[in-house]
Amino acid sequence: MKKYILMAFHGKQKMIKAVSLVLNITSIITLLLWLINLKFNILGVSIDLEALFVLLTTVAVFLNQLHRWLLAEAEYSPAYALALGYVNNFIEPAITQLIEDGISQPLLYIYKPEGISELYKPNIDRVKATIKNNSFELNELQLELKHGRARDILTIQKSKTKLIYFDFPNTLLSLSAYIDFKIASKINEATDIEKKQLTKLLLNKFYNKVDELVQEKNIQQNIKYCNKNLVFNF
Repeated sequence: MKKYILMAFHGKQKMIKAVSLVLNITSIITLLLWLINLKFNILGVSIDLEALFVLLTTVAVFLNQLHRWLLAEAEYSPAYALALGYVNNFIEPAITQLIEDGISQPLLYIYKPEGISELYKPNIDRVKATIKNNSFELNELQLELKHGRARDILTIQKSKTKLIYFDFPNTLLSLSAYIDFKIASKINEATDIEKKQLTKLLLNKFYNKVDELVQEKNIQQNIKYCNKNLVFNF
């Protein structure tokens, strides 16, 4: 339910804040009128000020909570945008192209880091070396995508008949500057713990959105994840 409410009011934070402010002011006025036992009529109809106060405050509380939800969602919007671009511009076109190239059931593993630093080149090189040291054959394949721009993708081969595809979502590197900005913009001096917490939240939002999108596109059977433990199922 919350998901659909947020979708309905997406991008309307200012309007909701303004309406909430008006309702809060009106509820205060209503409370004062009720406390002094003043009669209030609209078009000759007597208004129950107690009931009106309860109604106004209930709606105002809901709008305040909705505003907080929307602000929280806005906090993670960069992760959502990156996930959307990653799936639409790479994941879906890559799976489509592999199937069109005759791979009936291509399986793509997406690397899932615990922190942004795992996507820096030195760590990627170590991951690649570890894959090779585990007796897998690792190669790069350039996909000429009909539905997107050309993109390199890694292949991991266990035998002549067992092959999977592998990708580091380097698009997540864009979050590094955003995280630094958000932490630096806080009034109090930020700690490494706060930075790690924000990073973890954004990464979770990214992968949750990727999961949602691949489900919508019906390619979830072609997608798996792995972390630094590098466990693959061929």
